[in-house]
Amino acid sequence: MDAAGSEAAEQARRIRALPVDQVIADVVFTLLQAAQVKLGRRDARLLIDVSTVAHEHARPYLPSELTGQIDEALGELRLAQVSAESKASTSDKPEHNDLEQVPAPPPTGAARPPPGQATGTPVPGS
Repeated sequence: MDAAGSEAAEQARRIRALPVDQVIADVVFTLLQAAQVKLGRRDARLLIDVSTVAHEHARPYLPSELTGQIDEALGELRLAQVSAESKASTSDKPEHNDLEQVPAPPPTGAARPPPGQATGTPVPGS
């Protein structure tokens, strides 16, 4: 195996060993950090919405402390986005590489399974 293959195998081993809540936290907080950098842009709104959908779907499987942290970060970013959008709307010139249209908000409650019921793809053999 070459060096790149060894590195990929080691990374896969590390990810496989991580608890799922840590993987989800890393992904969601990375999306939220990108949204923070892009505040005022349409793509920031999309990143916030994608984070919300992922969080709502994963919520039943996450520790309450983590869900509270994500909820707080989402709330702060939503407020900051609204404020930044109002400031950006006074400029006639869109930023380079932003979305051409405002993303539609995700459907409310669509990602959350009923209490006590998990959703998703069944695991083979279960």
